[in-house]
Amino acid sequence: MTSRKLSILAIVAVIAVLAGLWLAGRQTSPSSTESAALYPDLKSELASITAVRIVKAGGAPALEVKRAESGWTVAERHNYPADEAKLRKLVTSLADAKVLEEKTSNPESYKTLGVEDVSDAAAGGVQIEIDGPKQPIKLIVGKQAQGAQSHYVRRAGEPKSWLINKSIDTSSSADQWLRKDVIDVSADRVQSAEVAVEKSKPYSAVKKTRADADFTVEGLPKGKELSSPSAADSFATALAGLTLSDVKPASEVTDSPSARATIKTFDGLVTEVTGWKKDDKHYVALKTSFDAALADKFKVATADPEKKEGEGAPPAADKPAEAAKPAARNVEEESTKANAQLNGWVYEIPAYKYDAIFKPLDELIKK
Repeated sequence: MTSRKLSILAIVAVIAVLAGLWLAGRQTSPSSTESAALYPDLKSELASITAVRIVKAGGAPALEVKRAESGWTVAERHNYPADEAKLRKLVTSLADAKVLEEKTSNPESYKTLGVEDVSDAAAGGVQIEIDGPKQPIKLIVGKQAQGAQSHYVRRAGEPKSWLINKSIDTSSSADQWLRKDVIDVSADRVQSAEVAVEKSKPYSAVKKTRADADFTVEGLPKGKELSSPSAADSFATALAGLTLSDVKPASEVTDSPSARATIKTFDGLVTEVTGWKKDDKHYVALKTSFDAALADKFKVATADPEKKEGEGAPPAADKPAEAAKPAARNVEEESTKANAQLNGWVYEIPAYKYDAIFKPLDELIKK
């Protein structure tokens, strides 16, 4: 065998050995950090968390959600209640996060992943800070990895960056962390709406009985009629699932209101709504009360428990079990709880909801 052939065989053998070692390393010796928890102790320390902050590029604090006696609140919105489900998802995602792969330790390459220090005004990521655990958490969350529910991250102060198996919520606008629910009055409950809109004639939309399919309108101009029998029926859902876009203290609103509405239910809930429009935004303030006389007027008749069989009461065998009866709605308590949340706040709401509450009379009339 010639020396040339021996050299070629030797080179092939070396390549084969190196390839085998590389493959074995891939199969049996992954990084020691692979599948390790990003924060091993966080899951057992979730109850100790007292505050969560998000810091943006340039070191600018963007958001602080903190624990208060009444629950979690958003500092940037005068401690209005926070969306606790959203907060829970964030901290559990961090507690459950596993390291998939070690990435760059070179500061010059951090920008590619968006994990440069947030003190840099041009930083591409945000820093999430959590107070409460024994080891306070400061995590730089960079870009989301393509094609997977994963993120590039780097623990602040450490050189190594990582790919983790969780997508982390990095929304940093305070309004995105507010509890969205304002009030929810179902359509079947609404009995009437009294509406007064600036530059429009006041009117009332009313159902005289629970069985009425449509609202009748009181206060129509002489000779005018509704555009359809159901023209005012949108009032039934005006307060159904009302959510906020943002919130501000009532003390910050000094303009005179441009609209008012009072929406009443058959069971006695009265909701007074005051409205403003400003800079293409729509605001409302709400106050509730309980009208016992109204509730009594529309009280649903029930069988007299004193009546014996044959005197109008159903046979004993046909009576539903006491435990099966739905609990009666305590509207007075409902009103008290609603006011505890509503008092002192003005809510920015979607335009379509504002228009449903404060519908001018001319929009109901046949042209």
